[in-house]
Amino acid sequence: MADFFRSMVSGFGGMLGLIEHKKLEIYAKHGVKTQEHNLKKLMRTNKNTEYGKKCNFKDVKSVKDYQDIVPLSTYDDYADYIDRMVQGEKNLITTWHIGRYAESSGSVGKPKYIPQSARQLWNCQCFSFSAPVGCAVKYFRSKGKKLPPQKGLLTIEITSHKLPCGKTVSCLSGIPLMYLKPIVPYISTSPKEVLFPKDPSKMNMHYLKMRYGLENRNVSYLSTIIVTVLETMFRYLEENWEMFVDDIEKGKIDPSIELPPELRAKLEKRMKPNPKRAAELRREFEKGFDTPIAPRIWPKLGWAFGMGASSLSIYSKRLRRYTGDLPMHNLGYGASEALMAVPLSLDTDDCVMLPQNGFFEFLPVDAPEGTRPLTMNQLEPGKDYEVIVTNLSGLYRYRIEDVVRCTGYYYESPTVTFMYRLNQVVNIAGEKTSQQMLDWSVAKMAEEFGINVTGHSIYADLSTSPGHYVLFVEPGEPVSSDKCEAMAKAFDKYLSDSNLFISDAKNTGTLGDTEMHFLRQGTYEEQREALKKRGANLNQIKPLRVIKEDKKDFFFSHIAE
Repeated sequence: MADFFRSMVSGFGGMLGLIEHKKLEIYAKHGVKTQEHNLKKLMRTNKNTEYGKKCNFKDVKSVKDYQDIVPLSTYDDYADYIDRMVQGEKNLITTWHIGRYAESSGSVGKPKYIPQSARQLWNCQCFSFSAPVGCAVKYFRSKGKKLPPQKGLLTIEITSHKLPCGKTVSCLSGIPLMYLKPIVPYISTSPKEVLFPKDPSKMNMHYLKMRYGLENRNVSYLSTIIVTVLETMFRYLEENWEMFVDDIEKGKIDPSIELPPELRAKLEKRMKPNPKRAAELRREFEKGFDTPIAPRIWPKLGWAFGMGASSLSIYSKRLRRYTGDLPMHNLGYGASEALMAVPLSLDTDDCVMLPQNGFFEFLPVDAPEGTRPLTMNQLEPGKDYEVIVTNLSGLYRYRIEDVVRCTGYYYESPTVTFMYRLNQVVNIAGEKTSQQMLDWSVAKMAEEFGINVTGHSIYADLSTSPGHYVLFVEPGEPVSSDKCEAMAKAFDKYLSDSNLFISDAKNTGTLGDTEMHFLRQGTYEEQREALKKRGANLNQIKPLRVIKEDKKDFFFSHIAE
């Protein structure tokens, strides 16, 4: 019966996904008109809100009017309004019904509450849950197969709490599963207590999710929000496989695993010894991890999804060590403010902008002050743009500090890939080193010296004259600090290759040579756990590349001796 229901859910989800793909095709064919319609409707329906009156929405009749009359904005422009909305006030920034609030990532700055209208939530539900399954359906069809019943290892955990206005707040990435809570046991290997924990900061989530996933040999997909979480879980498995096998064989949870006693008792009560599966796993693990382990322990594994493009591609490559050539859905490009673009197939970084999900403007990177932003039909493939969002929930001309690259067009809608965040750029002497430049340079340096890098970050040290970069690298295995100087020189060489302004800055004496340090093993995991203890959701924590002043002491204190 469970298999039949799972097959029904998978088939229905796939059908909905294909419908969303078709709807996007229709919207994209009329992308310009869709954008103009959205803008006019937003101005018309919100002109009498407090923010609408302040910004003269009533005078906006065209895109040009909008750009001339309504100023660019940041979260600070809405903070007081949202604080009042949280207390129950209405008609402040939107007249549309706010269904819940999303909490922005805890990895960059203080978490913020982002209102979510019913329409925006529906779009998120369709394109972050159904659309990926639609891509999987198309992939299996291309192989002459049907999408099999889906049961997956989900790395996400969803927590929420109530605000004074009675609305729920949670991370945006978890909202689709909250609406699907009744069917979660049919599509996930983890029980509800793990997917919807009361306090994940007191639980070893890596262990629990992998523990339940390993016991089920019929896992057909892997699911994460950001691939760093999945890659970390596989490294954890590689280091602790004997513990997992022992626990599955005996039907228990290792005593060393952090878990509230009452929850441990509840979970263990439902567990049964599984020596057959334990023996199967042990045989594969004893062969080592030199060949991809995932398809060896889950013979029905067919695909995976999670954000792993562009700035996260280095982690996607590391994940391939465990998953091999498993097809991957890139989830898309989005933030707490809006889901903005999605891929229409597996194994592509190109995401189609969603013209129906707001109004989007694009400011060319390094454009002079006062440059008029472009609209969706004016982008040039190969160029980078800062994204300015007008969403369906009360944010207008909102600068989310993201930079995307236009890779082409799907009818009238541009295809893009996320490049970097503007606040994650290092700039000492006008060189503006981006995360992509940093990642590429570290990867080339690591390749030259034959080391495996678990994580890396950079700090702009302005205490010296000239200022210089401090590069922190956590190696996968201990490396002698004697190599630091030579590796730093190699890093500088590759960084100069990726950023022409580096050489200019060094030649003019405005940027010094890079200083490099190895970090103790486990540093980045410790940093993630510290964020988790403070309430951050691990599935939203992006790798910390640029170290700000308030974070530098942690990294300097973790330098390997």
